[in-house]
Amino acid sequence: MIFWTFAGLLFFCVVLESLTSWIFITRSRKNHPKLWHHAGCPTVMGNGDLVRAWPLNKYLLFKRFEEIPDPGAVQFARKMRLPVVGTYLAAIGLAPIAIAIMIVFHP
Repeated sequence: MIFWTFAGLLFFCVVLESLTSWIFITRSRKNHPKLWHHAGCPTVMGNGDLVRAWPLNKYLLFKRFEEIPDPGAVQFARKMRLPVVGTYLAAIGLAPIAIAIMIVFHP
């Protein structure tokens, strides 16, 4: 039971992280191209796993978006910062615990 609980929780966190990153990437590219370029032109495929998603999350975590002179882009980045970084940190924090539990309690 504990195996499936943590496997499901890890899956949920990774899907949620992917969804929030996808929303940030697509909306910044469409509505705030200066922000998208300043963030390094991230793509959905380029942020396909937790390791490759780190540059975008580091960009938001350290508030590098505040260097942009576009107030609309900065406001959008501030709004999306907590969901994107929060889901990323939740997935990163849960991953080693969930993998260890899945190894120990494998059915």
